Amino acid sequence: MTKKVNSWRCTLNERLKILKLLEDGKINSDEAARLLEALSQSETKHRKGQHRMWASIETIPEVIATAISTSFKHSVSKESLQFPRKKKIEFKGISGDLTITGDTKDTIEIEKDGFTKIQEIDDALGIKAISGDIKIRTPRTTDFIIKGISGDLEITHLDGKIEIASVSGSIIGKELSGSFIGNFVSGDVDLDYQKVDNIKIKSKTSDITLRLDKKVEAGIEAETKDGEITCEFELKEEEKKGNWLKGVINKPKAKIEIKNEHGDISIKTRR
Repeated sequence: MTKKVNSWRCTLNERLKILKLLEDGKINSDEAARLLEALSQSETKHRKGQHRMWASIETIPEVIATAISTSFKHSVSKESLQFPRKKKIEFKGISGDLTITGDTKDTIEIEKDGFTKIQEIDDALGIKAISGDIKIRTPRTTDFIIKGISGDLEITHLDGKIEIASVSGSIIGKELSGSFIGNFVSGDVDLDYQKVDNIKIKSKTSDITLRLDKKVEAGIEAETKDGEITCEFELKEEEKKGNWLKGVINKPKAKIEIKNEHGDISIKTRR
């Protein structure tokens, strides 16, 4: 049993190293996905019946959970936490769903389970999660940097800057304002923006839907190598060629860029 625990911990360390490289910008999300897939295939060759790389830590035997929890003391059980207002929240996770809701309150409230470490650093809050779902309620103007390997993400009522790098999982945004940068490998993206500063999305395999208010003022450029582009807006200065579209919604105040390798791009008016 000790040998199995040590083997699993080595695998976990390798995954954490990959996530760290992604966090530091030394590899992109596509490269991280390939490394994780290679690691998963290597595990399968050596251990028959090994869980896939997306498997939750919560499904492993209790002895393994006990072994890895040493580096996440007092952070394993389900609990609710409260922190003072911060300018920015940085979230880094391996698996588990994340739900973020903007609020008028002046505090940050977190509900979490699984293996999670939370640290206050000046005017930022750092959250590192290995497994388990997390719900965050925060002031609407909070900025977010989110880097994850697997898990769905839902964001509602935020007005700050949002930056996301994700390998796998769907992304849903509702009633948002501000700027958005997204780099995805797979998983559908559906964003609803009332006001737009700048939006930049790059994806390998996703269906991307962007819902914009009719009063949004932005220049838009969208391209997909393998998929269709549809737009409900009557664009000014419209140019369209194959799977490429360029134009202006009302005025070119903000900039929207969407690049997709495989999947459709839909620009819709928000209802």
